[in-house]
Amino acid sequence: MEFSTIGAEDSIDEAKARLESIDVLIVWGQEIIIGVITQSNLEKVGTCGEICELDILVDPSDELIEKWKPKWIIITEDDEPVSIMNHQ
Repeated sequence: MEFSTIGAEDSIDEAKARLESIDVLIVWGQEIIIGVITQSNLEKVGTCGEICELDILVDPSDELIEKWKPKWIIITEDDEPVSIMNHQ
């Protein structure tokens, strides 16, 4: 799945422009990943942080995945996202 990152304070217009060439945006807060944005989130109003999908787990164990059943799983390496999977 093709992805990029965007800041929580960035505009929906920026997200729209970037989603033309990728599948999903990973949204960064101050220092942590807070959510993801896909085309379906773009109908909302606000900043990227306000409209993003929050049902995510970052670097979860198999036990956490089974327990929480997140919509999105983000895998990082050296604190940078390297892959994302839609779990549902």
